[in-house]
Amino acid sequence: MDDAERIDLLFKSVLARFFTIPARQPAIGDTTFAQMRALWTLEFLETAGLNELARTLGISNPAATELVDRLVERGYVKRVGSDDDRRRVILSLLPNGRKILAEFARRRRERFQKLLRVVRRRDAAKLARSLQVVNDILGKWRGEA
Repeated sequence: MDDAERIDLLFKSVLARFFTIPARQPAIGDTTFAQMRALWTLEFLETAGLNELARTLGISNPAATELVDRLVERGYVKRVGSDDDRRRVILSLLPNGRKILAEFARRRRERFQKLLRVVRRRDAAKLARSLQVVNDILGKWRGEA
């Protein structure tokens, strides 16, 4: 097994063990994981065009449009025309979008707190260091370093 296969299997296993939620089950209330990914992406990018959001999420522009339409309807995302290019739409989070992200983060932290109750302190420190390495590597890969 090469390194790419091993990393892929480990990553899949970690996600499967941590997120044991069926894909179609809502992440919070009636907000789906696809919608949460879009909100996370907008939080990370601060603002994005529809094309950029679609490319970042790895989905088609029509799928991104449908996803954004739902987020706009729910009051999570603001869609504004660009001053520079009338064809371009700029997306950004609204306070309700930030609120749902904060609630999801709170729930995620609760899951980590449960996990850490059954893990030795030394192992928790190793986990934090390992995640930092993964984050640094992914940042370099994306050209963020």
